[in-house]
Amino acid sequence: MRNVLIVARNFAPASHVSVERATKLAKYLPQFGWCPTVLTGQKATVGLAEDPDLLAQVAGVEVIRTRAPEFSMFYGGLAKGSRSPLKRRGVPRRGVFHPKAWLVPDSQVLWYPFAVRAAMRRARTARWHAVVAMSFPPTAILIAHAIAGRLKVPYVIDFRDSWTAYHHAPRRPAPLAEYERRLEARMIRDAAAVVAVDGRIVEHALARIAPADRPPLHVIQNGYDEDDFRGTAAAALPPFSIVHTGQLRRSPRPLWEAVTHALVLRPELRGRLHFWQVGFADERAIPALETPPEGVTVHHVPSVPQREAVSYMLGADLLLVEEFGTIMPSKTLQYLRAARPILAFLDGGGVIREVLRAERQAYLVRRDEPARGGAIIASLASASRASGGEPSAGVAAFSRRDVARRFAEVLDSACDPPDRALPPVEPVGWRNYPVSF
Repeated sequence: MRNVLIVARNFAPASHVSVERATKLAKYLPQFGWCPTVLTGQKATVGLAEDPDLLAQVAGVEVIRTRAPEFSMFYGGLAKGSRSPLKRRGVPRRGVFHPKAWLVPDSQVLWYPFAVRAAMRRARTARWHAVVAMSFPPTAILIAHAIAGRLKVPYVIDFRDSWTAYHHAPRRPAPLAEYERRLEARMIRDAAAVVAVDGRIVEHALARIAPADRPPLHVIQNGYDEDDFRGTAAAALPPFSIVHTGQLRRSPRPLWEAVTHALVLRPELRGRLHFWQVGFADERAIPALETPPEGVTVHHVPSVPQREAVSYMLGADLLLVEEFGTIMPSKTLQYLRAARPILAFLDGGGVIREVLRAERQAYLVRRDEPARGGAIIASLASASRASGGEPSAGVAAFSRRDVARRFAEVLDSACDPPDRALPPVEPVGWRNYPVSF
């Protein structure tokens, strides 16, 4: 059994899609020869809910919790009009004069010295064979790079989101933006391997690195945990219920336009259509969410534990997912496991098209095709409710256990590279840490 240190800013019991990947890896990696230790913040990022069940799933995992001050404590008041911390989480930070524009790599950078120091203290008695950085935030990458350099072990970067090409990245002054791109390229160049949920989110950074110096890239999607579905009963929802779980980032206007078309095609559906938003709604989406077409009832349910969210998925007549730029929300894979019809609104049809196009109950619609979306809703609402079933082999490949198996193979290769010598990792100490304040 080998040991791995996982650097993740947030970890169980914090409940958020950005936390789940690290939590499920820690849960399943021991089955494939890797014993994890998790280095995380003492408190979760502001605004994250908690799910005690997540912590129970990783009860045997050692967790090192350190101080992680957030710069947002100094500028959080700049989000005027926000009604709660949960609302502020969804507001992108724009403009070169906003404090976030000057914090490289992100507003979690104050975590760096506490995390590195705690890891090196624990390393006196622990033996880690590899270090994994779970990004976002990129500060985790700098921490993992420093620890791996001091211990002279390989490190692997796991990108759930892009770094400098992140869709909510602050608009930095040009010289600082170029500096950050160089920093990003250096961190990636020094990695033994890079894992990404979609190769396109790192291709811009790899293009800045000479081909001979690029680490191997492994695309490993997010997934679903079979344990979350086992024994979970479907929520008793009224027909016809359209369900969206997780963060609603954008206005539901395309859905309302599609529903309006459906009501023209099937007037008898008026008063029988329900939309369930289960989880946080960005404040930019709330005005439209609160003004649905006549005859549609909206239910806004606050964030719930994972199993309860799954019960809503299982009880839905139709699951809604929206591509965000080229990003496929990770809940798409949970939707597949729920075996309910899926309506996917596309921006461009990136990885979400690749994953869903072969699924019989998945309907792919561009955001500017309300008539087509309405026809699909009208047809499904007029038919008998389709029954669920066991996941196909294609869907089962996205199980969190299988994701951990593939991740373990990456770690094995990083520690025993077949053809490529590991690049030297120069540790970045806190005294000469390349960051602007």
